Amino acid sequence: MAVYCVIGGGRRVHANTYFSVLILFSILISSSSVLGFGVSNRLTISRIGGTQVSSTNANSANDPFSKPAGQKGKVLVLGGSGFLGQTVSRRAILEGYAVTSLSRRGKPPPSKKDEKSKDGGTTTAELLKAVDYRAGDAREKGTIEAILQEGGYAGVIHCIGLLFDDTSGLGRFNRFVSGSGSIPDKESTYDDITRLTAFNAIDAAEAYSQSRNDNELLPFVFTSAAEAGWPDAPGGKFVENTLAPGWLKRYLVAKREVEAKLSTCSDLRTIIFRPSLIYSIDKLGSLPPVGAFFLGNKVGLPFVDRPVTVQALSCAMVRCISEPTVQGVQRYYDIDKLAQ
Repeated sequence: MAVYCVIGGGRRVHANTYFSVLILFSILISSSSVLGFGVSNRLTISRIGGTQVSSTNANSANDPFSKPAGQKGKVLVLGGSGFLGQTVSRRAILEGYAVTSLSRRGKPPPSKKDEKSKDGGTTTAELLKAVDYRAGDAREKGTIEAILQEGGYAGVIHCIGLLFDDTSGLGRFNRFVSGSGSIPDKESTYDDITRLTAFNAIDAAEAYSQSRNDNELLPFVFTSAAEAGWPDAPGGKFVENTLAPGWLKRYLVAKREVEAKLSTCSDLRTIIFRPSLIYSIDKLGSLPPVGAFFLGNKVGLPFVDRPVTVQALSCAMVRCISEPTVQGVQRYYDIDKLAQ
C-alpha cells in the first residue's frame, strides 16, 4: 500500500505506509507534551508554595529577559505540575512574573535533576520553590474563578492535556508517555480534561478581564496541537480519516472545540499554540520520533510540522503575554520568532 501526498508546487510524492505510520506514532508521542493533569484526588484549593526567588538569583547576565519574580504581575498556569507546565512556570519566573500553578496534584515531586540543572543562573529547584502551587480541579469553574479573583493577573496559560483517556482502553499506558507520569481516572476523558477545563478557564478569564480597570485585553494562551490543523493541510484529512485511530480523532475534536470557542472571545487576547512533537535533549527516548518529524517536515510532508523544544515553546508562551500584537494560531516558525 502506498500513500500519496501533495506538497509544494502541486507535486505528488510517494510515501511508504511504514513511514506514514511512523509519523503517526510520533504524533501520538508528541501529544504527551501537555499531560500536566495529575492523578491526585479532587481537592479544594490549598496553598502549597510561593517562596520568592531573590532578584540576585533570578537575574542572569547571560539572559537579558530575566527579571525579579513578580515585577510584571502574576500568571496562572493551569497544569503547572506537568512536563510543559513546569517549564512554562520556570520561564515565567525568570521573565519577571509571579506564578500560580493549578493542578490536581498541586506541587510536583522533588527531583535530584532539578537541584543540579540551572536556568537563567538559578537552579530549577530554586525556581520551582517560587511557584505558588495550588491543588484543585480545573473541571470545577469556581476553582479557577476563586484564584483569578485574588487579582493581579497578567495572563492565563492552559497546559492541561491528556493523551490516552480512560475510554481509549489505553489509559494504563499514559504514565509511560506522559511527561509527568499521570494515569487517568474513569472521569478523565478528552472532553473533560481538555474541553471542559479550557471552557471553564476561558469563562473565568473573560469575567476577570471584564472586571479589570485596564484597556488591554487579558492574554489567554492555549496549548493545542499541530494536528488540529490537519483539515487545512494537503493530505491532512487523508491521514486523519484513514490512519488515525478513533481515540486520536476524539482528542483532536476536543482541541478544535476549544479553538472554536477562543475564536469567539471578545474580552480576551487569545493565543493558540500548535506544536507538533515537543522534546527535550535530555530525554533520549524522544529522539527517534523527533528525527522522524524533522525528516517528514524536511521532505515537505504538509501535515508534519517540525518539532520544537519544550524550552523554546515555554519561552514563546510566556513572551507572548507581553506582546500585544501576538494573537491567533502560532505554529513552529512563530514559536521560533518569539523564543529568540
